[in-house]
Amino acid sequence: MSNGTAAQTTIAGYEAAAELFGVLSTPIRLRIIGALCGSEKNVSQLLQEIEVSQPNMSQQLNVLYRAGVVDKRREGAQMYYRIADETVVRVCKAVCARTDDGTEGREAGAN
Repeated sequence: MSNGTAAQTTIAGYEAAAELFGVLSTPIRLRIIGALCGSEKNVSQLLQEIEVSQPNMSQQLNVLYRAGVVDKRREGAQMYYRIADETVVRVCKAVCARTDDGTEGREAGAN
């Protein structure tokens, strides 16, 4: 019986990971996470760093917030965002470093 429970937990874990990878599958969301790695920022600051429309930025931040990747707080009229889950940052850094280090070389060698 414990094997069935372990299998269910593993399946649930894989499903949760797949959902997170889906959230992280958009380059703009990765850029937002990268921009927030150092410090909390408001939407205006993020828009200065990442050149997208304000509605698009708001939509992407909402996806990240609903997924638990970022957290937010209001200060007056400004909404500030920060990383809520450092594990996501570690995953992003590891994957981005891997693609920066080797993908281009392997693609060039395949031609």
